[in-house]
Amino acid sequence: MDEWIAFDLVILFMVMIFVAVALWACKRKDPMHFWSGTTVDPETITDIKKYNKANAKMWLAYCVPMLVSMVIAPFNMHVASGVLTVSCVAGIPVLIITYNKIKRKYTR
Repeated sequence: MDEWIAFDLVILFMVMIFVAVALWACKRKDPMHFWSGTTVDPETITDIKKYNKANAKMWLAYCVPMLVSMVIAPFNMHVASGVLTVSCVAGIPVLIITYNKIKRKYTR
């Protein structure tokens, strides 16, 4: 039984990090970057506010399967672990594709 509590605490910590990134994206005045160590030239973005909100929504959507795995964990740890693994592994390319779509939409 304690196994799922530890699992949920770790997932909650991960979700809090991604929610913090989403909030940071919403509050930024300059364009949110995706890759570590990069910047986005504000002159190339047509609407910085909408661009940043789209980034925030992307990160929040990435959290949804993690939250689902938290709900499943008390009932079935194997299924919860599977949901988490698939969502994280498949989620990374989805994040990259989604970010590229966001950047194309809001780039001059």
